[in-house]
Amino acid sequence: METEHRQQLNVRVGSGTHKLLKQRAARERVTVQAYVSGLIEREVDPDRDAFVSGLVEDMTGLMEEFEDTFEAGRR
Repeated sequence: METEHRQQLNVRVGSGTHKLLKQRAARERVTVQAYVSGLIEREVDPDRDAFVSGLVEDMTGLMEEFEDTFEAGRR
């Protein structure tokens, strides 16, 4: 099993944001470092981008079908 080399990144956030990060990390029972790393990795994951794009397309199609079926704005 190959270990991925981790790079260091320093990020500055406002005190309010830092407080929220600490609260959310505590709720997840992880460190702030692990929480923020997870957020970033999920955000830049190309597989996630493809998945989310597919969901948006599917939901757009369903919304159009819904509006066609129920004539948007009319009961």
